[in-house]
Amino acid sequence: MSWRSLAIALALSAGSLVLCGQVPASFGLKGGIALANQSYRITPIDYKLETEPVLGPVVTLFVETFIGSHFSFQFDVGYVVKGSTTSTESVTVNHLDNDRIVVNEGESAASKFTYLTLVPMARYRWDLERLTPYLLLGPRVDFLLNYKTESEYELSTQSLNILGLTCGAGLEFHLQNMGLFAELQFLPDLSPVSNQEPLLINNNMLSLTLGIRWIASE
Repeated sequence: MSWRSLAIALALSAGSLVLCGQVPASFGLKGGIALANQSYRITPIDYKLETEPVLGPVVTLFVETFIGSHFSFQFDVGYVVKGSTTSTESVTVNHLDNDRIVVNEGESAASKFTYLTLVPMARYRWDLERLTPYLLLGPRVDFLLNYKTESEYELSTQSLNILGLTCGAGLEFHLQNMGLFAELQFLPDLSPVSNQEPLLINNNMLSLTLGIRWIASE
């Protein structure tokens, strides 16, 4: 699965540059940490399981083109780890006691999902003398690379491709033909990790990265 996803990423990256028909204005690398969590909802009784976030790495390569006075196009290819931790082992409904919900808890167990993520984004910036604050917004598709869980109740199926959004903000410091920046992103998902009845699971993530941008043209 990892080689298939990598091939897709490289093909889409190359296709994006061909469609743009331009030499990249800048390109670079960013990395950092992500605080990821998941919402677990049991659909027949509309019950949400309690979960705790997990920390994971984020590594992203990017290229920027179509430079305008404020807007540009940026394409990200990243590696992210999402998931959550929960101590809920089972949830039952006591129909004889006015449909009372009984939650059985055990030891805390973490579930982690590793994705290759592709993000075409619009980048809006304010070019100051040395600093450039900017905003990012675009659709996202995640390709599942790996799934691991400490829980006894392993998911039998997961979505191999997940659609989502990426929105973020950053601040960049310019030094000759380089830029050093810090960036904060929020990554909600539009499609579920698993919608196998009766459990619906959705990802959400907040990432903080530091990066370097090489400016190929002004």
